[in-house]
Amino acid sequence: MKINAKHVNPFVAAAMNVVNQITGIEVRRGHLSYKSKVEPSFSVSIIIGIYGFLTGQVVYSLDGKLAQRLVDKLLEGKSPEEKRILFLDTLGEVANMITGNATALLNQKRDQTLNITTPAIAAGDNLSIHLVPKPALVLGLITQYGPIEISVAVEEKETLTETDRFMDVLSET
Repeated sequence: MKINAKHVNPFVAAAMNVVNQITGIEVRRGHLSYKSKVEPSFSVSIIIGIYGFLTGQVVYSLDGKLAQRLVDKLLEGKSPEEKRILFLDTLGEVANMITGNATALLNQKRDQTLNITTPAIAAGDNLSIHLVPKPALVLGLITQYGPIEISVAVEEKETLTETDRFMDVLSET
């Protein structure tokens, strides 16, 4: 499977913009690497499926301290108890905003659309998460509170041409 950078760059741009706009935390690009399968690097992971003209998963992985800082910034004025209760939902909403912005950028260039699943969130040390067994481009982002890693494991869905559809109809009769 070949991962195309044009499918990955919108996630980086969206993450940098969303995190900065909603928290005021500065974000800059870090490393870019390739992994034969998605393996989150940090103790908090938010997993969102993508389907449409691309299919696969995007995994946002971040250190627990950075996750806490994001939640604290977003829920300023809330009690520690409220922040604890809303911790995972808040992180899921941040991932939703990033993924929604990225898919909107990708949709601009197509006559088809992309949809996203509800985020699944895993937090804790020594977690074992089994994700789609697809290769991923991994993009590191750097903040003053710690790194964010975005693993994009998507592939372009093959689209049938009109000729292919016509041939399929003929073979069914």
